[in-house]
Amino acid sequence: MNWKRSLRAAGLVAALTFSLVGCNTEGSYSPQEIIDHALQETKEPLAYYGEYTMDMGEIGGKAQVKEWTKDGKRRIETTTENGEHSIAVNNGSQVIMYDVVKNTVHKIDISKGGLDEFPSQRDQLELIFNAVKDTHDVKIAGEEKIAGRDTYKIVAKAKKQDTLIGDIEVWVDKKTWVTLKTITNSAGNKMTTEYTKLDDGAKIDNAQFTIDIPKDAKVEDISVPESESVTLDTVKEQLGEFLMVPEGNGLTLEAISLDKGIEDRSEYTFNYAKNGQQDISVTVFKANSNAKKEESIPGEKEMDIRGQKGTVMDEQKFCYISWEENGYQYTIFNVDSKQTIEDLVAYAKQMTNVK
Repeated sequence: MNWKRSLRAAGLVAALTFSLVGCNTEGSYSPQEIIDHALQETKEPLAYYGEYTMDMGEIGGKAQVKEWTKDGKRRIETTTENGEHSIAVNNGSQVIMYDVVKNTVHKIDISKGGLDEFPSQRDQLELIFNAVKDTHDVKIAGEEKIAGRDTYKIVAKAKKQDTLIGDIEVWVDKKTWVTLKTITNSAGNKMTTEYTKLDDGAKIDNAQFTIDIPKDAKVEDISVPESESVTLDTVKEQLGEFLMVPEGNGLTLEAISLDKGIEDRSEYTFNYAKNGQQDISVTVFKANSNAKKEESIPGEKEMDIRGQKGTVMDEQKFCYISWEENGYQYTIFNVDSKQTIEDLVAYAKQMTNVK
């Protein structure tokens, strides 16, 4: 996969609307207690109608959004500042996305579950706070009204500058524990989501979770791409001579997977374990000398790796090294959060040619 684009896109997670519910309890709370309330699952999900604005900065511009939520189902109608209009419905078994202007429809089957590409709003919020709990100072910054409702304001301040995930501000509704506003600074892009209306007493008709698709609309069923398990012999046949971290001293190669990257290129990931525990992952693909060079992202620094000019990212629990050598692009990621950049560089130095 294109790791840099994936990291930049990660900031979009924080720009999504967080429709999170929990029980209403009076009293004073710590930031963690408020987050815990917002992350609670309930037997009776909140039903509501809402309207909010999204400002995704350079990534996506501004948009006005209407939202209907009931029994775990959701309808989103989005109108952007440049005239784009789309309707998306999650009816519990399918995600249907209708582009009104282009008259195109995309359908994705989610009935089997386990679809990581569509995390719940609860999962999105949990992902953010798990990612910053060790790298940010989290505190309650007061109480404010958003969309006429009383909220707690929580601020997560990055402990160091020039980091992938910057400062985060979250406003949580005292009554419903819905997150009514977020401001994030991630991957060099500022994003803001803010409700202007939330009606938790609205009567939501089940018809909202269907879309009347015009007969002349172009409909496409989307299948979620899955990694393909391959053998080392297959990789050798496709890549020829390349570098590989050798097994030994407790390190074993557990699996090799094939994914399709940009322009359908083949990207191979080698997953290693050490003494029975996941340790590192190494990706390799043929570099394209004509491809446009990706801009560096916040927190990424230049570093010589195996005598080549490369880049590194060190975000405490997440780090990687990446470089190009003899026509191949290599990236080594830590899987064990205790791994350091120095550990990854040591693995790179051990790499040997296979063919």
